[in-house]
Amino acid sequence: MSGGRLDLGTLSPNTLSPGGLAPRMDRLSVSGNRPDMNQIMGGGLPPGSPLLEAYKGTWQSLSPMPSPMMLPNDDVDDLPPLEGLSSREERKREKRNRIRDDVSPGPRSSRKEKEREKEKRAKFYDAEEDALALVDALGHRTPDTRVIANIIPALSHDQLMELRSEYKRHCKVQGRGINIAKHLKMKTTGNFGKICYVTALGRWESEGYWANYWYQSQGAKRELLIEALMGRSNYEIEEIKDSFRDKRYSDNLIKCMDKELKADKFRTAVLMALEEKRQDERDVYPEEYRNRDVHTLHNAVKSREGGESTMLQIVITRSDAHLRDILKRYERVFQSNFAKDALRKSNNLVGEVIAHILNGIINKPARDAMLLYHALTDLMDTPAPTSSGRSSSDKVSSAKHERQQRYELLMSRLVRLHWDKIHLMRVKNEYKDKYRRYLEEDIEDATRGDFQEFCLALCEVQR
Repeated sequence: MSGGRLDLGTLSPNTLSPGGLAPRMDRLSVSGNRPDMNQIMGGGLPPGSPLLEAYKGTWQSLSPMPSPMMLPNDDVDDLPPLEGLSSREERKREKRNRIRDDVSPGPRSSRKEKEREKEKRAKFYDAEEDALALVDALGHRTPDTRVIANIIPALSHDQLMELRSEYKRHCKVQGRGINIAKHLKMKTTGNFGKICYVTALGRWESEGYWANYWYQSQGAKRELLIEALMGRSNYEIEEIKDSFRDKRYSDNLIKCMDKELKADKFRTAVLMALEEKRQDERDVYPEEYRNRDVHTLHNAVKSREGGESTMLQIVITRSDAHLRDILKRYERVFQSNFAKDALRKSNNLVGEVIAHILNGIINKPARDAMLLYHALTDLMDTPAPTSSGRSSSDKVSSAKHERQQRYELLMSRLVRLHWDKIHLMRVKNEYKDKYRRYLEEDIEDATRGDFQEFCLALCEVQR
């Protein structure tokens, strides 16, 4: 409700009466009994719109964005086999006798048999061998980085959790087991140390790390926060919140974001995503509500002032299926791409949030391939800064900071993708089709040393 006008984009179908009106809507008036805004805001006007604060992020520098009329083919049968995707993956791996899940129950298996088979497969990974190898690798004055890069990236999230428990049994200080992630952080340095640490945190705690890393590092890219939280299912948000660790905020991610983000619509968007109130994929809204979303979004884009809150409300809280449908309807009705329209209107954090979510639901493999390409080409195009005198020290410091931000974007994106091997395979195929290069080739051009080896190991889809 703003200026006596009801924003339909903020209403979900169950808040409307059968006649299409909200309860008591017939009594609304411009001078109705509204609460005093000064009381709500604690005195003063609502915080300024992010439109007043330009932000050149990933999606402002990438084009073109995919069209909603060209959705990805999700047929798993069309995927190539895991083997033979790149020359690097054809190389013989170091000998590590790990039993893999290559047995599946027959079509006539009973439910109990399938459950037993699942339990059996889950136990095939024996963490003891890896734990002992890592204890030895980290026990040297100079850690054995090859062993670390050979073990940590190869593990699934569940296997990594097993390894963490097993590592505590074999590596202790004063009788207390050591957390493998913390031990890696203590013993390794630089970008190699950071990517080892973040990967060892696991699938969900690593996202919480990136979500609050930007404020700890004083000026990191906001994309780290956007990509960690936006476009997630309610289940994923719950896992990230449960795994979040920051004693300053009692391990409470909502409290952290509420405190650290300044009061604007970007903070509202982040807190909205953390509420876990996204429409369920099985919940199909009636056609009238889908059409209403289409026209509400168009009105928001075309409005001379405001509209960002309405766009955020719809994009953040609607399901992927619902958003795909209204994007198609929007393009058919208005002959325009809403994601591009929104980014043109909001050349800021609001636009970044909307573009990230919508490009993910249009074609997630293509979006993630673009994000990797963005991070890698930034590193390849920007030479390492060198100083030629005292007068250039500030410029060198700024250039180093910007280059480090690009490394962090690459790290966060690679670690996030490697947890889902099927999706990673799709991303690599998109990357090759779009840029005519293997992902591994660009990683080799953009990185070096132990960090390069770890990144390449994260890209392997057959382990």
